[in-house]
Amino acid sequence: MQSKRFATLFVTNDFGPRAGGIETFIHGLVERLPQESVIVYTSQQGDTTAYDAKWLADFGVKVIRDKSKMLLPTPRVIMAVRSVIKVEQPKALVFGAAAPLALMGKFLNVPRKIAITHGHEVWWAKVPPFNLLMRLIGNSVDHLTYLGEYTKSQISKPLSKRAKSAMIQIAPGIDTQIFKPVDASKLRLDLGLAEKEVIVSVGRLVPRKGQDELVKALPQVLKSHPNAHLLFVGTGSYKKVLDNLIADRSLQKYVTFTGRVQYEDLTKYICVGDIFAMPSRSRLGGLEVEGLGIVYLEASACGLPVLAGDSGGAPDAVAPGLTGLVVNGRDTNEIAAGLIKLLETDRKAMGQAGRKWAVAQWDWQIWANKFIKLIGD
Repeated sequence: MQSKRFATLFVTNDFGPRAGGIETFIHGLVERLPQESVIVYTSQQGDTTAYDAKWLADFGVKVIRDKSKMLLPTPRVIMAVRSVIKVEQPKALVFGAAAPLALMGKFLNVPRKIAITHGHEVWWAKVPPFNLLMRLIGNSVDHLTYLGEYTKSQISKPLSKRAKSAMIQIAPGIDTQIFKPVDASKLRLDLGLAEKEVIVSVGRLVPRKGQDELVKALPQVLKSHPNAHLLFVGTGSYKKVLDNLIADRSLQKYVTFTGRVQYEDLTKYICVGDIFAMPSRSRLGGLEVEGLGIVYLEASACGLPVLAGDSGGAPDAVAPGLTGLVVNGRDTNEIAAGLIKLLETDRKAMGQAGRKWAVAQWDWQIWANKFIKLIGD
């Protein structure tokens, strides 16, 4: 029996309960669409009965799980999605990540087809033969979305003229009611940082995020700011490397690792900082880059001046001179100078400007409204 209520079908590997940046992005869009208007076709992730039921109860989202742990654009998956389309007859089909699932677009008959791009489509657009597949993806949907000007400039290179002109910016928004300035004085005290100038960095501990360069820059910062302290929030494979860098420089009392923190506590940990820093850098010949750097925007929304690296689309998340600085993520001296400049600037004024910018340009509802218009036009 045909359902009349589900106007939009999402096909995606990234719907949870596994956590990740793309999942957060897709959830943010789905949560803000009209109740009982979305059906999600996604991959198998163990026993998700309670998780899927909560989406139905809270948002009216019907979740259908494929039998495979990873959806690929195979004939079997295409036939399975066709069956859903036949029953539900959605008006819009949204691929949660363009590469590779949107290769199915040509074989699915839905009035409107949208494919969301992230960071990994950048290297698809650069490397043969994936660049040819990226062109095919662009020709298989009505619109490709992009995060910011950098990702647009890279992903558009192999696209046809029509696909290029049809690209529309849809970025992950910031929940500015969650990420906002809060009193973190007790947490600062608990962490032993009450009298410190705290440089907070939130993110996975991996080479691309540039935590190692913050450690290398710290001795220069300490010369003029002896109370400076690095606070790393997050976990990752690079922890041992960072520990060795810290030990080699005898910086143990100037650096704190929190480990993993709960999402609901993240705002407070950001607000422990006086400034935020993540000097990200591109790797693998420009194939591994920041797609946007949503954490910079979260820090701005919390009222912190931001220091970002110049990797990929990270600069799109900073208004240089207004909300923070963009530096070469491989230049230790430039990073140190940037940190010192932010510590010595009018941090309150820059933080307020960052908060105002985040609310005006990056609030989730702005992007949700744009996305609703896109799937409904």
